[in-house]
Amino acid sequence: MGAGGLVSGADVARLVSLVLDRLGCDTAASAYDRLYRDWCALPEGTPLRGFRAGQILSVLPVLRLGGLQTTGDEAELLHAVRAQGPADPRWQANVAVLASTSGVLDFGQDVSEMEAAMARIEEARAVLPEDAPEREAFDVAHAALRVHLSQRGGGEDEMDSAVADLERLRDSPMFSAEQRAVVQGQIAVFRSHQAARAEDEESLVNEIRVIEGVVAHLATDHMDRPTLESGLENARGNLAYLRARRTGRFEPVGERGGARTAEDVRSNAAAMPSGVRATVLIEAGVSRGGQAFLRRDPAGILDAATLLEDALELLEPDDEQWLRCTCMLGVAHCSVAGLAGTPLQDRPRHLDQGISWLKHTLRLMGGPEHPLWGGTGHSLARAYRTRGDAEAVGTRAARLNHEEARRLGLEALRAASWDVLLQSGTVHAAEVGGLAAERAVDVARWCVADGAYEDAVRALDSGRGLVLHAATVATGVPDMLTALGQEELAGEWRQAGESAPEAGTLPEAGTLPGARPAGPSSRLRRRVLQALAATPQRRRLLHVPSVDEIRQALRALGRDAVVYLVPGDEEGIGTALAVPVEGEVLPVPLPELTYQAAELRAYLEVGAADSGPARLPGGPPGPSVPASGNASAGPAGRDRASLDRLSEWAGRAVMEPLLKAVPRKPGLVPSLVLVPMAEAGVVPWHAARLPATFGGRRYACEVAEVSYLPSARLMCEVASRPPAGTRESLVVGDPTGELFHAGVEAKAIHRTFHRDGTLLAAGTGTPAAVTAWLGRQRGGMLHLACHGVAEQGRRRTAYLQLSGGDLSAEDLTEGSARYHHLELVVLAACSSNVSVHGHDEAYGLSTAFLVAGARSVLGSLWPVPDEATSLLMYMTHHYLVREGLSPGQALRQAQLWMLRDRRTRRAPDGMPPELVARLPDLDGRDLTGWAGFTHLGW
Repeated sequence: MGAGGLVSGADVARLVSLVLDRLGCDTAASAYDRLYRDWCALPEGTPLRGFRAGQILSVLPVLRLGGLQTTGDEAELLHAVRAQGPADPRWQANVAVLASTSGVLDFGQDVSEMEAAMARIEEARAVLPEDAPEREAFDVAHAALRVHLSQRGGGEDEMDSAVADLERLRDSPMFSAEQRAVVQGQIAVFRSHQAARAEDEESLVNEIRVIEGVVAHLATDHMDRPTLESGLENARGNLAYLRARRTGRFEPVGERGGARTAEDVRSNAAAMPSGVRATVLIEAGVSRGGQAFLRRDPAGILDAATLLEDALELLEPDDEQWLRCTCMLGVAHCSVAGLAGTPLQDRPRHLDQGISWLKHTLRLMGGPEHPLWGGTGHSLARAYRTRGDAEAVGTRAARLNHEEARRLGLEALRAASWDVLLQSGTVHAAEVGGLAAERAVDVARWCVADGAYEDAVRALDSGRGLVLHAATVATGVPDMLTALGQEELAGEWRQAGESAPEAGTLPEAGTLPGARPAGPSSRLRRRVLQALAATPQRRRLLHVPSVDEIRQALRALGRDAVVYLVPGDEEGIGTALAVPVEGEVLPVPLPELTYQAAELRAYLEVGAADSGPARLPGGPPGPSVPASGNASAGPAGRDRASLDRLSEWAGRAVMEPLLKAVPRKPGLVPSLVLVPMAEAGVVPWHAARLPATFGGRRYACEVAEVSYLPSARLMCEVASRPPAGTRESLVVGDPTGELFHAGVEAKAIHRTFHRDGTLLAAGTGTPAAVTAWLGRQRGGMLHLACHGVAEQGRRRTAYLQLSGGDLSAEDLTEGSARYHHLELVVLAACSSNVSVHGHDEAYGLSTAFLVAGARSVLGSLWPVPDEATSLLMYMTHHYLVREGLSPGQALRQAQLWMLRDRRTRRAPDGMPPELVARLPDLDGRDLTGWAGFTHLGW
């Protein structure tokens, strides 16, 4: 950012030249070498040596602008400053901060160096008086380093906290009016990144307008203009991409190709010092290349690639920017090879060139701990797949390329787990892992096409429920570290977990989603991951179960098969991939299982209709609620006709062919665990209406036991939990005093089935009371009949409304508390099995309780009608306690009881009269009353 009279790149270049001339040197590197040699020649232990060390550190920012890379001598110079330099705290602090700030200009600096620089700024700031004017300058430097660290190290909490600080400091008197405008533009660029990450189109549009306004008022040669223009192009490209995903149509946003040509960018960069020039060229090349790809413009991509090639001439291979540059060159050539506008004869050459660049980049990155490793690996895998597809079918060349694509694709998916493990908080983890499931489905389709079905299972599970996996792994981190002798680091992790926000608390109004770290920060997580990376514990962090391990879990659970439901895209049909407890992995083609299925699209898009009293604050949602609004205003309030049509499609398209294909034990109904991918996660597959030819039965649950789990990885984790052998119980009913039938239900269930347990209601059913009981139980059953809410855009996205506060999914997964021996959680609440972080993350209240330690959970897919839910829940406990069935079997039998004809449906002995009185009004044909409830776990 320009300072004082330094506005244009030429101004900065003149400053660098002035310093070099004074030192009689041609380059920044030779100037530093001279300064350092002269300093080494000074007598040790003298004040002059300390003072000169401070001078060298103070001039480092200018030398960085001139192209000086990391020297490795900063620590030695800083030691001399502290030991022998002037004792004035202000002088000491300013030298330390200037040395640290130079790291913002050193784009080749690694993560550990940035963290050390930040620590120096924190230490320097602490010695200054509270009213010292330097404090705000130090805060700006610290925030700039955190942004840099986020971009280099992958921790999104660093970005959020840095942006919040920059916004607070924007109006500081330390900035001129022009500087303040530039800071506002940079903040808007960072916020556009946040908006794109959260898929928030409205916010992204607003930030684009801010950047446009700032750019329009900057001189064409302003040193910050190229960076802001690149940020603007990236933001526009992200907006076009989000709109295309939503509408299926690509429409460019803003000016085609940016405000200036590539030659303009090159000319502007030429006036800048070499240390800045490479960064400007890379940012412009990346942003312009992305826009050209969205336009399907091969010439534009190649034009942008020339800027990247120019940047490479200014970099060394060990520079982090080199990796970013070569990665994008590889992606550019592979993209050109796949576009229709590229001549056929040129495509193999571009593809080979792209593969060469990507292989080179991936080798230098080292492994999944590098934040670009997963994306680079997947791009290379796609390139090999494309090259294999271009070869004659069945040839050795086709086979080898396809094998390499599968291998690389699977390896790249492992990096997604690493990236998610790095994030502090559920919101960031879900955003970072958002692409993983899409990539997993891509790789799985390649595997299925090649007949590599076990690899397809590995691929699908690698991209599922990564937030849940990270939360599960996190509890074992202290023990892993202790086993390695890292007790101090283990203690830091434990302390960070214990300091997570308490249950029932919500973030302060106006704070950024995820701005406050939830548990261990990404900085601490990075150190922990580095400590574990080269040890046997690495397998635990990134492990995806093998087919044999999945079979072992199925045997433990008593299930016949786990089945992944994979919708087809425009280029292929859907597939069910079944892993039976015995036998080979079985692919079942499902031509009608596609994202474009009319019944599925209609169900997703229809507004919510009145379904009678629902366990939702304020009553049932009306038709005006948009499909993109509150997730808890979704499915069971949905138009019943659309739900019926969805049920018929689910039976015809998926469950009939699947049930005919999967093996079953003689005389028993098949018992399946479904893992539905993408939008298939909203469908109540157990309520799929079967064709009349299928034995005369109406619904899938009548001929099969159907359970759900987010992934085989979590299934294996849950299957390893032994039964407690005891059964304590806590029943919570109508804790907010608004749900009459929920209160009746809870009292009836407590009085009839769990008389020795505890009953909490309005005034007593608080979050603290529930979590205290969870901590005490040693074999518990928890029944919660209350409001449930699932909504996007909040720090806590899924929660139960209890007396005096909320119990959220994040409370259960982000803290360190885990509730061992917890047998069953019954969530008789709205949308308690709804995922608010994308269907493939499958993150909601039900799965959060699984992560927290439960063996079984019952939850709902939509806002449930209060009266029918009370009867269903009562009957579920009847089959659990009186008939001794497992939770999944008990729920299924209760649903079958609901389906009976009024003339044959009987109330069991002991059902309270107030519940018996509702039986005549119960209509089993209404799916909203019973089909929303699902079983997960044992």
